[in-house]
Amino acid sequence: MTNDRRTAFEAFLTRVESGLDGRAGVVGLVGMGSTAERDRVDEWSDHDLAVITRDGSQDEFRAAAAWLPDPERIALEVHEHHGGAKVVYDDGHVVEYGVASLDELTGWAANAYEVRLDCGGVVEAMAVVAAKPVQIAPDVQRDLGVVLTVALIGVGRARRGERLSANTLIRGALVDALVRAITAGLEPSDGSRPDSLDAVRRFESAQPAIAKRIDLLLANPVEECARGLVDLAVETFGVGDGGVDGRALAAVRRRLGWMPAE
Repeated sequence: MTNDRRTAFEAFLTRVESGLDGRAGVVGLVGMGSTAERDRVDEWSDHDLAVITRDGSQDEFRAAAAWLPDPERIALEVHEHHGGAKVVYDDGHVVEYGVASLDELTGWAANAYEVRLDCGGVVEAMAVVAAKPVQIAPDVQRDLGVVLTVALIGVGRARRGERLSANTLIRGALVDALVRAITAGLEPSDGSRPDSLDAVRRFESAQPAIAKRIDLLLANPVEECARGLVDLAVETFGVGDGGVDGRALAAVRRRLGWMPAE
């Protein structure tokens, strides 16, 4: 990332903080993800923010124009079902944010974070949030089982003609499960710490050779992709104790015609 890009990223963050500091109803501002770990910021990084308010003041800050800089340049504002929001500026700059009281904040999940503004209790609340166990605990055997079952269900849907559903399952849920298993079972080649909330993030840095294999498989037709991902799981972990369940693997391959019936 160029120095100009990094300077602009920092400057925007400073403007957000300055605009909220001292406002009635504001308790704090927290940067999440790369907004906290700015050594990994690049030209595609967005600002990921949490605005902490006094209870009862949340609605005042849910609209982006109420607190983000340059509201006249906002091209798109989307509020999602879970309460978070995404904003796109006219130059493509993205801001993702949520608004919460201190009590609501403790129900969130977080890994990397930086408290930018604290008018009371935000540091303590974020310490509680960061100390919570991840929502999905690592479990190689479980995730390898998910790989097999999703492959079977997804290929079945593709053969039935439900190709959109099949693609969503195989290129989404199956890949997620395989990456979770690899992240839990193999040491990263670059010594990095995996993202506890999303194992797919920065997987290319942690496991470059495997990530390249997965990327190539994703370019294949849906059933060929599914079969290749199952084969990759077998190559990576083996079959039997500590690896892919042999009986389940045989059942899936038999049902899909990927091996001769015994």
